[in-house]
Amino acid sequence: MSVIRRRGRWVFPSLTSVVAVMVLAGCSAEESDAIEETITIEGKTTVTYWHNHTGRGLEAIRQVVSDFNESQDDIFVQEIYSASTEGDDQRLLTAIAGGNPPDLAHFDRFKVAQYAAENSLEPLTPFIENDQYDMGLYYDYAVDETTYEDDIYAMPITTDSRLLFYNKDRFQEVGLDPENPPTTIEELEDAIEKLSTIEDGRVEELGMVPWTAQGWLYTWAWTFGGDFYDMETNTLTIDHPKNVEALEWIVSIADQYDAATVTSFDTAQGSNEMDPFIQGIYSMKVDGPFSISTIQQYKPDLNYGVTPIPTPTGDDFATWSGGTSVIIPKGAHHAEEAWEFMKYFGSYEGQITYSEINNQMSVIDKVNEDLYQDDPIMTEFIDILPNSNARPPIPSGQLLWNELDRAVEYAIHGRGEPQELLERVQRRVNQAEAEE
Repeated sequence: MSVIRRRGRWVFPSLTSVVAVMVLAGCSAEESDAIEETITIEGKTTVTYWHNHTGRGLEAIRQVVSDFNESQDDIFVQEIYSASTEGDDQRLLTAIAGGNPPDLAHFDRFKVAQYAAENSLEPLTPFIENDQYDMGLYYDYAVDETTYEDDIYAMPITTDSRLLFYNKDRFQEVGLDPENPPTTIEELEDAIEKLSTIEDGRVEELGMVPWTAQGWLYTWAWTFGGDFYDMETNTLTIDHPKNVEALEWIVSIADQYDAATVTSFDTAQGSNEMDPFIQGIYSMKVDGPFSISTIQQYKPDLNYGVTPIPTPTGDDFATWSGGTSVIIPKGAHHAEEAWEFMKYFGSYEGQITYSEINNQMSVIDKVNEDLYQDDPIMTEFIDILPNSNARPPIPSGQLLWNELDRAVEYAIHGRGEPQELLERVQRRVNQAEAEE
């Protein structure tokens, strides 16, 4: 019998665990496109939990599930790798439509409102109210993103944020203080100019391309003090004056450095080891904590820092966050038991186990503080979280994302004015919402 090493101790699996491993052993998670049979254990209710985790994520999921299963006698959670060639969403929707969904599924919070509007998720509000469960344990924006029409439909699990990465050595070389990065938009513009080299229309180096990496309009609009949704009135505010101002600023940078030249240069860049920030071609970029591992892998000696994204006033710093959650699909056969596991996964214990193994930021502030208190880079990403925002929790969230991306593309290439472009997005998304 094999043994499992668990955070410094070795555990001999029970017969149940061995059976579960045998079921999984036929093929790897990455190779299989079939859903395994549900394990039945006498005296226990089996809760099926679909996810698409591999690598460290899979290890983290299995550890949380194992810890929960060992903690009580009535429920057995069976984690099942469910990614497929037809797509995770389609497989889940097919299972829901067929009346045989899993009891739980790992889910992008960004999609919760869409699925809730389609009546594909079980609301968690009755469970929360019955248990008087405190959702105040989590960052407000994460709970907002799981909420649709006053009901909560998901348990938030992970999060992220966005900051300005900057190359300290290049700052030093051009006379900028690497220990005092820009805090205002004016200072950022000055840094971009000093760090850019364009000769005879040929780009040698760019201080920054604001609309690349994580420089979405969401990023800059919130930085400028804008917003996209009023939670109290459930109203979209896409053409908010500050959103328009942010897009106008992006256009000003595009005009200054010639959008066509910059776009052509940026398109030629790559990712991973060819990331232009890693290559030293860009000296600044807006990105998330997921970029840290790439730097560690391909340029571990890169002397860089992170700082809040500059604002017009040099204060009121903002960011936005995405992340994952766990949902109960509509028609789940064991919703009450699934809720019990949800509470464990959403607890401090479940969160710190998952976050530590998977190297993810938690939606619980105390977990992040305990895990990353000695990491100055991660601490910056955590410190900004209380000021973070979430994308509007609307069924047409993907449409809004696509339309905003299109608006930026049109604006920087002179195919429309920021005000009219955002008004057009507002009309299109409002129309889509009215048709839901």
